[in-house]
Amino acid sequence: MQPFAVPHRDEYTETVGFRIRGPNHTVIYLPDVDKWTALKPPVEHLLKGIERAWLDGTFYDGNELPGRNMSEIPHPFIVETLQRLDALPHQERSKVHFIHFNHTNPLLNPASPERQRVLKEGFGVAEEGDRFAL
Repeated sequence: MQPFAVPHRDEYTETVGFRIRGPNHTVIYLPDVDKWTALKPPVEHLLKGIERAWLDGTFYDGNELPGRNMSEIPHPFIVETLQRLDALPHQERSKVHFIHFNHTNPLLNPASPERQRVLKEGFGVAEEGDRFAL
């Protein structure tokens, strides 16, 4: 397991993601990050040479918390991730599974149009109890 620093509210400690290598597969676990533009190397580079990536999906878009300034709660919106990774081939997009959902995130509802869009575009939504053999 190899931790790597990621930009995110570091007022008390650093924030990390993990590259986890098993005997057969390598995965990325990145549940908390500021906007993708701040991440070095870029998220697209993290997807190379791995089989699965669990990425920050805290908020679907900027409309989830009416009355709140979303710039004060830095996370990449899922719609931003979809747009950023849209040019990748399906095989690369299918590695991405969103995690770390705020209770307002419509992806928590399996029947929501937002969740259907994510799946239709070739991405995944992590579920409690999911397993991935390394």
